[in-house]
Amino acid sequence: MKRTSFLLSLCLAGFIFILLPHHEASAAQIGIGTEKTIVQNPLEMKRQAAQEKREQAEAKKQARLKALAKQKAEAEQKAKAAQEAKKEAQQVKKQSRTQANADRSTKRTETFETTAYTTNPENNGSRLYNGRALTASGYDVTNTITYEGRRIVAVDPSVVPLGTKVHVEGFGDAIALDTGGAIRGKIMDLLVGSKQEALEWGRRQVTVTFE
Repeated sequence: MKRTSFLLSLCLAGFIFILLPHHEASAAQIGIGTEKTIVQNPLEMKRQAAQEKREQAEAKKQARLKALAKQKAEAEQKAKAAQEAKKEAQQVKKQSRTQANADRSTKRTETFETTAYTTNPENNGSRLYNGRALTASGYDVTNTITYEGRRIVAVDPSVVPLGTKVHVEGFGDAIALDTGGAIRGKIMDLLVGSKQEALEWGRRQVTVTFE
């Protein structure tokens, strides 16, 4: 009886010994098997990719619109600045003209009889000096009808000294640099560029402002 019990105990121990590693392995396998594995749906992945693509396209579109808006704003700002500068320049010019007119109103003015002439000896009866047309003051007008931006006029030096700066109504700013045999008293001869221009001017009574 004791022997039988011993044998049964021994068999039971062997059985438990055999089953124990298998049980642990099963538990380990169960543990591994219970881990969650995330598997994405291919359709969902495509949908997300399409959504990301749309978002990127929208972001690029917004960036372009923002850049265009910035360029437009800068262009408008430049145009506004240019318009303001132009307006300011016009205002300054207007003020300058107003001031010039005001200055003339305080300066001496006289009425002169005016005619016009050219540098061509055939038209005015003068002569050339070594092929050059010279005024009574010695200024060479062969290729010009101005002196330092002013028109040239011939005067009677006893009335208007040579070098006098004047403003001739209808003619502009001028300077007395020439004389003439027929220029006596309050007569002024205006140097022009052509015979036609001289004929068109004719003989006029104008206001001369002395500067």
